[in-house]
Amino acid sequence: MGHGLAGTILAHHVHQQNIEFQIWDSSPTHFTSSNAAGGIFNPITGRKLETTWLADEIFTYLFPYYQALEKKLNASFFFSMPLFRPFANSEMADWLNARRADIDNEFLDWKSDGVWVKKSGWVDVPNLLRSSQFFFREMGVFFDKEYVMGQTDISTFSHVIFCEGFHGMKNPLWSCLNFLPAKGELLKIKTAQADPSFILNKNGFLLPIGQDSFKVGATYRWDEFGSEPTVSAHEELKDKLAQFKVNDYIELEKMVGIRPATQDRRPFVGMHPEKPVGIFNGFGSKGVSLIPYFANEFVSELQGKKMVHPDASIRRFNHLFSI
Repeated sequence: MGHGLAGTILAHHVHQQNIEFQIWDSSPTHFTSSNAAGGIFNPITGRKLETTWLADEIFTYLFPYYQALEKKLNASFFFSMPLFRPFANSEMADWLNARRADIDNEFLDWKSDGVWVKKSGWVDVPNLLRSSQFFFREMGVFFDKEYVMGQTDISTFSHVIFCEGFHGMKNPLWSCLNFLPAKGELLKIKTAQADPSFILNKNGFLLPIGQDSFKVGATYRWDEFGSEPTVSAHEELKDKLAQFKVNDYIELEKMVGIRPATQDRRPFVGMHPEKPVGIFNGFGSKGVSLIPYFANEFVSELQGKKMVHPDASIRRFNHLFSI
């Protein structure tokens, strides 16, 4: 259920294993954050330059997976690109350099004014979704169909996997899970003032997407989940551009999405302990990097080959489903 990034990548893994499946998508009634995603991936997180969770496993899988998917779909949507994180100020530079020996430097190239992050880049998520939808429609497995709890008959399927993004928090099947969605807004601009050869990451990001166009992001909000852009977020994004020293630009588009984040910052992957339904959700702002790896783990678990990583598996919440 669902054809955002999570549902799409999971469907490709299922298809790869020659398992019969259908995709039901209700995008006309459920807007998805995938189409508004910045699409950036990088293995470093936080101001302390910490290596992200499971970085070695995830980024080893990520590159060959997306490259193979491009060939499968005859499309271009995966772009390896350097990412630069300038030091916020001289004090932060001194603080980080003093701790440099204690930082995992596998993905870092240190410079006097910041660090270059290796194995970074971005995915053109909307193009991936368009290409995948065409592929699956041609196969005859993609349906514009909405699941309605208690009304839609799903008894003919051995498994039903819900990939609903932040809408999953409204599904009674998963009401016990600790969703913590976050609204994010981006701005697409055109400018000649920014460097198109790398991603700039400093209290936000400036992402080159070709033809002097860039995505600027992103904002975070936890108290409102509407699909319309807000004045406050627009001002915040303009402030980010000023910090990036970009003041001559044309605004092309305002973009809004709701990140399907969770309270413990770990995804929800696995089958319901009492019903033949599963969930593939909760990837937050790191979906581009996390989803392929855990789609592979989930399909492997469904086939009885291996278990999903315990920190991501919904088995960690099994005690809550019986309450």
